[in-house]
Amino acid sequence: MFPSSPHVAVACRRPPARPAGGGALAWRLLRRGWALVLLALLLIHVPTPVRAADGDALPVRDSAWTLQLDDRQPDVLAWRAVRVLSDPGHRLGRDEVLARRHEFRPPGGPEGNLGVRRDTVWLLLPLQVTQGDGQWMFSIDYPPLNDLRVTLLRDGRPVLERQLGNTLPFAERPVRARPHALGLTLEPGVRYELLLRVQTTSSMVLPISLQKPDVFQDAEYASQLQQGLLIGVAAALLLYSLSHWVSLREALFLQYALLLVGVTTFFVAYFGIGQQHLWSEQSGPLDKIAPQAILLALAGGGLFVAGALRTAGRNPWTHRGLMAVALLSSLGLVASLAGALDYRATQATATVLGPMPMLIAIPAAFNHARAGDRVALFLLMGWSAYMVGALCIAGLLRGVLPANYWTQHLFQLASVAEMALWTRILSLRIEAVRRDAERTEVEKRTLESLAYSDALTGLPNRRGLNQALEAALADCRAGAGEHALAVFLLDLDGFKPVNDRLGHEAGDELLVQVGQRLKRQVRHSDVVARLGGDEFVIVAQGLGGEVEALTIGRKLLDAFREPFHVVGESCKVGLTIGFALAPHDGHLAADLLKRADAAMYAGKQAGRHTVRRGAASHGLA
Repeated sequence: MFPSSPHVAVACRRPPARPAGGGALAWRLLRRGWALVLLALLLIHVPTPVRAADGDALPVRDSAWTLQLDDRQPDVLAWRAVRVLSDPGHRLGRDEVLARRHEFRPPGGPEGNLGVRRDTVWLLLPLQVTQGDGQWMFSIDYPPLNDLRVTLLRDGRPVLERQLGNTLPFAERPVRARPHALGLTLEPGVRYELLLRVQTTSSMVLPISLQKPDVFQDAEYASQLQQGLLIGVAAALLLYSLSHWVSLREALFLQYALLLVGVTTFFVAYFGIGQQHLWSEQSGPLDKIAPQAILLALAGGGLFVAGALRTAGRNPWTHRGLMAVALLSSLGLVASLAGALDYRATQATATVLGPMPMLIAIPAAFNHARAGDRVALFLLMGWSAYMVGALCIAGLLRGVLPANYWTQHLFQLASVAEMALWTRILSLRIEAVRRDAERTEVEKRTLESLAYSDALTGLPNRRGLNQALEAALADCRAGAGEHALAVFLLDLDGFKPVNDRLGHEAGDELLVQVGQRLKRQVRHSDVVARLGGDEFVIVAQGLGGEVEALTIGRKLLDAFREPFHVVGESCKVGLTIGFALAPHDGHLAADLLKRADAAMYAGKQAGRHTVRRGAASHGLA
């Protein structure tokens, strides 16, 4: 089976320009990486002939060729001694096959790989222990194989027969391990033959080896550790994406999670981890789990790429194509789960749709990356890593590349690298969400400032004053009368003549300077507001009483003895101040302002440039 992914494609042209900013180096590396991918694509179509141990081509017939087993070489690859017989009709029995020994041929092609086969294949492996205790493990480290029948022959007679393959319940395997394995006890000096019957819907990848039991166990421990680490990385990325989806409610994080679940499930099935730890046998509903996982990854991947590139508003045709792939993948998955598609049909659907998201999105991604879009750049970097692995496994499953550690694992490592690179896309989205939130907060504060501030002076307006005064009165009431709160109402003396003589712009500039001078005379905690016209209000908290309020009033009067400089001219204005004290003169903002206004009016009547409290005759010229 070819494990298609939501993105398989090859770049077909070099972009004419580099992206702006610090991405130039990454862009050059990306272009060179794609050139290597193109080269790899050409190379996988040039099969390398299999060579014997001595470097000579394998003979067509060599019944004397026997695999020699020696404890001093505890790990032996057996492909060089294997002979193959095809059974297209799936009818031959063991005795018939043994009667046709002369028809067995060297497999040819790359080592350990027969590629896509629809026939039943018989393999004959002669072997002999030359030195050692004769305890060996036979294994084929390709878990997707369906049905394996192994017969050990001595002098042409069977001495051991076992069934292997992923259709066999895991508990019934001769060796409960991830690969298909069988323990052998071989008498030194005796020539044996292993006869294998292989039938599978997957590709016939057959990395056959014989190992000493301790070497086999060590290799399995290392493999389990590697798979555990990679699955752990996938689990961490999944938790990362899901936690941000829950907190941010951004669909991109859920789409990434679906993509990650599909890709990880495929590898869990492909490497036999699922059958070893999660399910007993890979048959029935689980028979199609690998291609179904790819369809799930395709559905999430199409949506993720569309969301990451924001194709809905920027590239409508690309967006429609990605949505179509996601929809068809979802329908294929549902049909497969319902039983409407068998294994081969599910695999074909995944294989056909697999390259589509990448083929559809690459032109838009290149254009956006060239324009400096970092999301598009990381998409392309992820695809570049992925393509190296995808081409490798494509060559393996099509029978072009030999079966070894790298050809079997590079696709998984590349996919993990791709997923890790794509987390940067998620982090960029988090940064964008944070910037949007900050911008919204700034806009909110700006609107509040406009609503509660005087447009000319920047001081609180009447609405802002009422808000501040209500809060100050609440604090005053909580203090149980220990401190007083003073509300000063100030009216400018002589403002109108200046405004008439110098003009409204000069008058506005004078009001701005008045506000600034008032703020310099009071404490930072005091509130200076403009009611409108040439009227200002000051709210001062924590005062000892009337004497301290009068002191503040005198300070304000003295501050206005100095002239102002407006539009290049010197002009002088004064103040008339009325004030009221809370809680002595009232508890309500309206009452305090009314008393302060009455005191200010009385001061105007008495000759201006005074400070008075309430309706009483307290004042100072």
